[in-house]
Amino acid sequence: MAVDDRIPADPLAVLENDCLSLLVVRQGTELYRSFHDGVRPLLELVSWFPGGLDGATVADRVVGACAARIFEYLRVRQVVGLTGSVSAERILHAAAIPFSFRITVTIIRNRDDTGICPFEQLSLEYPKPLDLINAMGARLAELRKRRPPVTPDKRQDPASGPPPPNHPMAT
Repeated sequence: MAVDDRIPADPLAVLENDCLSLLVVRQGTELYRSFHDGVRPLLELVSWFPGGLDGATVADRVVGACAARIFEYLRVRQVVGLTGSVSAERILHAAAIPFSFRITVTIIRNRDDTGICPFEQLSLEYPKPLDLINAMGARLAELRKRRPPVTPDKRQDPASGPPPPNHPMAT
């Protein structure tokens, strides 16, 4: 989380220019910014702003039903996004939260582009925000367990070439 003195006149422009994934502003003051992909920023918002985000504008790269339910729960004033789903539009409209998306898609797809995003699926299964938040935390933990561990040799930047001969990773 970073609080910035500059006044973001266009939160979506700041999101793009600063390569952010999510930005929250209220009355010209930046309240939150994230570079993290996925749902981590949404869960951070819930944790860091337990009293909600009344009067805030959220700029997000991808707004699906899952994000829309979180924004509704946090009582944001407005949502702007680069990409939004039809289901997010329905949720935000029903909650009387003004929104605009540059691109509207039918569904938010998973990272492999093989089907619906697992968190979008959760939002269909758990329409109540608190139930959804708990399910998101559980699903995120489950997905982390499935990832193979990162070994030291995989952390090296392939563009930098092999480690020098005296480096501990040299074989």
